Amino acid sequence: MSAPRVVLIAAPELIPALRDRIGGSDEEILTFADSEPLSALQAIVGDRPAVIALERLFAASPRGAALIARIKADHSLDEVEIRILSHDSAYVRISPRTPVPTAPRPRRPRPLDKGTRRAPRFRMRADVGMMLENRPAYVVDLSELGTQVVAHAPLKPRQRVRGLLDPGGLEVELDGVVVWARVEPGKGRHAWRAGIEFEAPDRPSIARFCEKNKTEDV
Repeated sequence: MSAPRVVLIAAPELIPALRDRIGGSDEEILTFADSEPLSALQAIVGDRPAVIALERLFAASPRGAALIARIKADHSLDEVEIRILSHDSAYVRISPRTPVPTAPRPRRPRPLDKGTRRAPRFRMRADVGMMLENRPAYVVDLSELGTQVVAHAPLKPRQRVRGLLDPGGLEVELDGVVVWARVEPGKGRHAWRAGIEFEAPDRPSIARFCEKNKTEDV
């Protein structure tokens, strides 16, 4: 099966009207419910469609804003158009993108640190997320002893948190403490970027997770 031309994400009841607006055959449009952004992101990263179409209300939601941010952070998707549209009007907006940078020479995956930490830290693939305090968050990097995440739920230093890593069926439960946190202002709603130190982590399971989900250092 060829890669889809459009990945469409919207509330299930709005998808038929939006498909009609976009046009094209069923094979050209891959749809996802607004409750499954991580699955949509996996398809986007794997297939690199020409257009990512987001229903207007979903795009304005915390999940939609987080998805757009992750897509824009992945420079392999810089040429993919992010289109925001309404199911019941002619509203269409193209989300602005940054210029496409010169592609770097591929390098072997390696720890982000140079021997200064107690455990190697690896950058995660763009589609790697976790449930943090029962809310979705995105994992920026991960080691056997801690992680850096971006979440739309407030995080503050010394806050105790519980998380669950579970993409690809490799489930890892995590307990930890927020070591640092900062607010990253954005349109519509802020995000929180934070570093979390794990408490009594299952280091072998985390190491296997890092090996499966790490990406090339950038």
